[in-house]
Amino acid sequence: MSRKAFQHYSDESLLEHYRETRSLAVFRPLYARHKDALYRYCVQMASTSTTQLLQTLWQNVLEDPPQLHGRLFRNWLFIQVNKALREYSSPIGQTSSQMMPEQNKVIAAIQKLPLLQRNVLLLHMECKLSLATVADIEKMSLKKCREYYQLARQQVETLIYGSEAKPWQVEAIKE
Repeated sequence: MSRKAFQHYSDESLLEHYRETRSLAVFRPLYARHKDALYRYCVQMASTSTTQLLQTLWQNVLEDPPQLHGRLFRNWLFIQVNKALREYSSPIGQTSSQMMPEQNKVIAAIQKLPLLQRNVLLLHMECKLSLATVADIEKMSLKKCREYYQLARQQVETLIYGSEAKPWQVEAIKE
């Protein structure tokens, strides 16, 4: 089968097919669908360990494809990455604001958030996981997860724009 033939399969179907055949042609679409989001998430959570962490994750999937038990493969991936990130006890590498180019203010602001708030924000915004899934990953109530998410968004906005409220639109020109 060609690569295009696998485009219409769900992740879970591809994983099951890979488990049966161990065909790299089946694995490649799975990898391609999730590699970028996983990388962006890991870089922002633990930049110094991203390569090792993702290499281990994908190697494990290749060698022993997981049994999902009704869970979505995407959710399973982020749960595994989150577990691995918790094992790294070293502080997350932060880049100083002076070294960050102007266009990276958002990344710098996100990296200044406390770990739990950063994780909730990134899992929801970057990884496109529902807040219910994020709450499950973090083992907290949905209400608490929403609070962390809102707080993280507010803090990022404050770090970028300062504490003084800034208008989103240019003031109307006086006639």
